[in-house]
Amino acid sequence: MIRGLLLALALSCPAAVRAQESEARPLWKSGARGTVGSAGYVGRGAYLQFGDVWRVKGSYSDYRFDASTGTTRTGSVRGAYQGANLAAGVTMSLTPRNDAYANRAFGADAGWTFLLDTSDEPSGLEELELGGWWTQTRHSQIVPAKAVFKTGRDIVINQHDLGLSAALTGWDFTLSLDAFRTLYDQDFSNLPAAAVRIPRLGQTASLVNSFPERGGAARLEYARWRACVPFVSVSTTKYKLQPQPASTTSAIGVALKSGGAGLDLGFERTHQAGAPDTRYFNFGGSFRF
Repeated sequence: MIRGLLLALALSCPAAVRAQESEARPLWKSGARGTVGSAGYVGRGAYLQFGDVWRVKGSYSDYRFDASTGTTRTGSVRGAYQGANLAAGVTMSLTPRNDAYANRAFGADAGWTFLLDTSDEPSGLEELELGGWWTQTRHSQIVPAKAVFKTGRDIVINQHDLGLSAALTGWDFTLSLDAFRTLYDQDFSNLPAAAVRIPRLGQTASLVNSFPERGGAARLEYARWRACVPFVSVSTTKYKLQPQPASTTSAIGVALKSGGAGLDLGFERTHQAGAPDTRYFNFGGSFRF
């Protein structure tokens, strides 16, 4: 939401200004992102989005690291509605098989915004956002033939993620909180070890070979300067397989904006007991046209 845009003109001819803003508002947005980090990790991504209130977004990402046998690639498409107070969308993704592993996923999410201060110059709490999401992921891991299995087996595990989110904006700060719980249709204790080896979980910071069970995250942004928004965040994840230790990721970064262009820079550090810390540098750009 853009507040105070062309305020002087709006006071004299609000209808004309609203029409001009609607016509001039860019419908296309593109972006790219890269990540480099520990264990030779290299990740890339790009997207193209069309629409304003109703949006369609296509994305591509890939990654590899020292222990991987090839590059894992993912393509996704998202349809969404972005209204003044309601946002909702559905997302589908596909990861073709690499190193005997593949997945496909489908998810839906929705969020509501409650305005707490509608004045032109708010001096306290401005808005509250509440949301939720659900994602179903079908993992497929081919286990090669061994003494236990006369022929190779395709182990399929269905994962369901349920999450809640909240964001409170006020005094030039935005505090965001997220929590999730994950359910599976398999008893992992009865599966061969090779079937539960997933190279990457969630986002760029996780190369932990396990399945998440629950977790949460907190993020704080300072938006006093519209062209420069710094942030800090921390997240923690507990895993289904025991005695797998929980992991904690801390991050710091900044989002820079100028006209229709944007630049994001960030640094992440993941800690897990019994393993060396991993570090990642993220950089990305976007452009509206």
